[in-house]
Amino acid sequence: MNRHPDQSLAAEIDLEDKQFSGPVAVSEVTGPNLKSENDFDKTTVTTVERSVTAEARRLRYTFPPHSYTMLKVKTV
Repeated sequence: MNRHPDQSLAAEIDLEDKQFSGPVAVSEVTGPNLKSENDFDKTTVTTVERSVTAEARRLRYTFPPHSYTMLKVKTV
């Protein structure tokens, strides 16, 4: 989760005894600002799904401002 209103947050995940395997599934929930919400008349908060690639034992990811992100990984 990145609560900052306008700055992205870069992160690195390093595995000690495993390696990432295959693509990393990303689901991000975000809206125009931290207090955004959906109601019956409008949808301002959306979920974006995509995939990214990890490098062996390291995953680098930049979390967008005011977002909640779920990363699904497989390891070997």
